[in-house]
This record gives sequence, C-alpha cells and structure tokens, in this order.
Amino acid sequence: MVKNISVVAHNTHIRDLFRDTLARVDGLSQEEFERFRDDPSEFLAAYLLPLPEKAAKKAPKGDVLARARADFNPEKCHARIWNSGYGCQCSRKAGEGDFCKKHVVHHKLGLYNEPKPQDHAWKCMPVEVAPAEVAVEEVVVEEVAVDVAPVEVAVEVAPAPVEEQPIAKMKVAELREKLKENGLSPKGKKKELIERLEEHMAAGVGLPKEVIPLEEKPKRKPRKKKDNKEDEEKDEEIIEKEAEQAVVERFAQLEADPEVYEEPEVYEHQDVEYYIDGDGLFDKLNRKRKVGVVDQDEGTVQWLSPEFEREHEEKRGSQGDESDVSDSE
Repeated sequence: MVKNISVVAHNTHIRDLFRDTLARVDGLSQEEFERFRDDPSEFLAAYLLPLPEKAAKKAPKGDVLARARADFNPEKCHARIWNSGYGCQCSRKAGEGDFCKKHVVHHKLGLYNEPKPQDHAWKCMPVEVAPAEVAVEEVVVEEVAVDVAPVEVAVEVAPAPVEEQPIAKMKVAELREKLKENGLSPKGKKKELIERLEEHMAAGVGLPKEVIPLEEKPKRKPRKKKDNKEDEEKDEEIIEKEAEQAVVERFAQLEADPEVYEEPEVYEHQDVEYYIDGDGLFDKLNRKRKVGVVDQDEGTVQWLSPEFEREHEEKRGSQGDESDVSDSE
C-alpha cells in the first residue's frame, strides 16, 4: 500500500535525493560513473517504497464443491450465496431472523434449506461414482492340497450418468446451438427460444429434423400523405390514447404479477454502490456496463480492467471529500 505523505515531506525527500546523488557522483571516474548509472539500485534502496504484497489466491475448486455438498447448519446464516455458480450456505453466524447482518436486508438467492431459484444459471454438480464392490467366494479344500492360481475377475463399471442441463437454465448461445442441431430457427428472444425447443422435445427427439426457414419481417406499407392538418391531429390523438392505455395495462400487469418487474440488487463495496447479477458487478449509472466479478462471501472484487479500479477509487475519494465538508459544517 502506498504511504500517504504531505507535499512538504515529498519535496524535502526529492531535495535530499538530489543532494545525495551529487555527493555520490562527485569525484568518480568515467568508468565508475557509467557503472553507477547502469545500476543505481543499491543507492536508491533507501528512497524507494516497498512493493505491495500479492493478493491471496482463491480457494481451489474442491473446496467450492465441498461447500456446495455440505449439510444445512441451522446455527449459521440461512441465506444461500453464489459460490462460483454451485451455491452454498453463508458461513457467517445466524443472528436476527436466522440471517447475518449482510443478508438480513436481502437474500436474492433464496434459503440454503430450500430449492434453488430457477431465474439463475446454476452449475450442475458433478456426479460421484462409488467404487464397485466385488464379492469373492472362499474355496475350502479338504485333505488335498492343491495350488490354485489366483482368478482375475473382470468387473465392468457402468459409466457415470451425464446430468442433462434443463432447457430453462440454458444460456442464449446454448439454446441457439441446440436449435440449430435440431434444424429449428435460432432467432428470437430467450423466452421464445425456450418455448420452441420445449415444443420440439415434447413432440419427440427421435423424429426426423424439420428445417424451418427463417421468418422474414413483413414489409411496411407506405403511408399515404395526409390531405389536411385535421387528419394528422386525429392520428396524434389516437397515438396518445394508445400510449396511455399501454401504460395503464402495464401497471395493472405489475399489480397482478409483481414478479414481472424485479428491482436490481444493490451491492456496496468500500462505500460505493453497484448493481450485482449473480457474481457480476455492474455500474449503478449504467446497468449494462459490467466492471468486475464479486465474491460476496469474501467481500472481494476482481476488476475487469485497471480503468474500472481507478474509477472506483475516484468515487471513494469523492465520497470521502463530501463527508469531510459535511462534518466541518
């Protein structure tokens, strides 16, 4: 971490370095001066700041799977965290209302002792195959000693079943690739792609593939020019009424089904607010601008570029300045 020094101390430090450098090169021969110029590290050691320590490495994948398979502990926080997409129980102690201080306000990923919410792209847990047990019968030989060669038993172990990913949890790229394999159109929104693939699977996967041509957008008819301004004003009134009706229907739909509109989850990192979706960290002013990857359990952020990290530090600094002004007032 870089030390915070005042302007006076910094200028004094630079002047001392300049004077010491002049004293060091005074009286040196040309050969000694060139050698000092090529390698001044020993002389500058007293003026350089130490390098920051490397960040701790992330937990190996084995620990991630072990936490995802762990049993529910009622003494810990009941909230489920992301855990690299496998999900696991929060490691903090349970406090008020069976939650820790962090998850008592929001726990978007649900409870660990309940099924996982379907609106997140969870990773499938790898299937563990137990070793096959071979029963060997004991052969008892009476009175006659016979040397019996050991018998090698060939055991066929069935391959581990491959857990097929549900269609609803597939990503858009996976849905389009699956549709292309089955000879279906890959165009449309995610909801349309899911419905098209589910209908095809329900009809029978073994049926011959049917090639569906891409839908062409209907051509718009050219508008006729209005003969007078009265017709144009009537059309504008109709458009305004249709827009008002659409707004009324939208609010009625939200009241009937609140799950249609979902407020993005706010995540605060070092006194700066962001939006999160899964383990993705997004700018609060631009929800489509992804700036990093967050580990909510550890409280750390991996920035996608140094520019995003600098912006974060500037936001922290600006908030610090505002708090100083308010305190002085």
